[in-house]
Amino acid sequence: LSVAPWPAGPFLAGKRYAMVAAVEGHFAGIATIERLRRGFPLLAPYLRAFSVLQPLPELVGQLNRYRPTLLAAYPTVAELLAEEQAAGRLKLALEELWCGGESLGEATRAALAAAFRCRVREAYGASEFLSIAWPCRYDRLHVNADWVLLEGVDARGQPVPPGVPSHTTLLTNLANRVQPLLRYDIGDSITVLPEPCPCGSALPAITVQGRCDDVLSLAGRSGRVKLTPLALATVLEDDAHLSDFQLVQTGARRLALRLGAAERARADAACAVLRAYLRRLDLAGVRVDVDAAPPQREAASGKLRRVVRAVAD
Repeated sequence: LSVAPWPAGPFLAGKRYAMVAAVEGHFAGIATIERLRRGFPLLAPYLRAFSVLQPLPELVGQLNRYRPTLLAAYPTVAELLAEEQAAGRLKLALEELWCGGESLGEATRAALAAAFRCRVREAYGASEFLSIAWPCRYDRLHVNADWVLLEGVDARGQPVPPGVPSHTTLLTNLANRVQPLLRYDIGDSITVLPEPCPCGSALPAITVQGRCDDVLSLAGRSGRVKLTPLALATVLEDDAHLSDFQLVQTGARRLALRLGAAERARADAACAVLRAYLRRLDLAGVRVDVDAAPPQREAASGKLRRVVRAVAD
């Protein structure tokens, strides 16, 4: 998740910034937050991160006590919080909501803006380059092209022209001299807008099709519990040490874990880690099985969705 650039003097007027993300891992967003908190102690009370891995009622309670005015989150996380806001359990008075890390559709943007009654900004960033693009007043993403090179390419690695969605994107970090990244494949599809932006910026404007994993809805003892793909992927990556996997919901209380050939030896340990996380969320009755099939990529795009909901409510 990208941490957005700081507005001029936001913490001098009683504003509070909150980021809801995977705070337990080595990600650029949380690393930036903690570096600022430690380097500038006076900012610490106005700058906090909250774990997406905790039960939703605990997260809601923490946010209500902190009362942020600026909130950054993945779109799927923001949607869950918007439902809590609409139900009256979350009581935030936001000035802006910043989303990144996943695709943000126009319908989702409108729903978030209505729930929180504030402007919704979409940032584009990654741990490999924190602030790839930032929106103008027309909500078009402009690439910070003086610091990063983005190359939209087709499935053969050849450049695609403006107006054509790329199969993937190659990133070259021009600012990191300690660990340079040259034409790193970040997996997102971008489309360079062919027409000039009405805001007047000369920086290229793009649209992004990033991760499109599903929010899972599982039956617990006290009712339905929704799980974000960010939380589930973090548990399987950081705690179960998986990289080639796909988690599929096949029933109200049933999950299937698909693993690549190199991950099969860790199947039992991965299921144990996942079950332990589900118990923390009052989902002890959910069954986790290992699927004989490997992770399945999308037929049209060739992309891998790591968290998939294959069952209706």
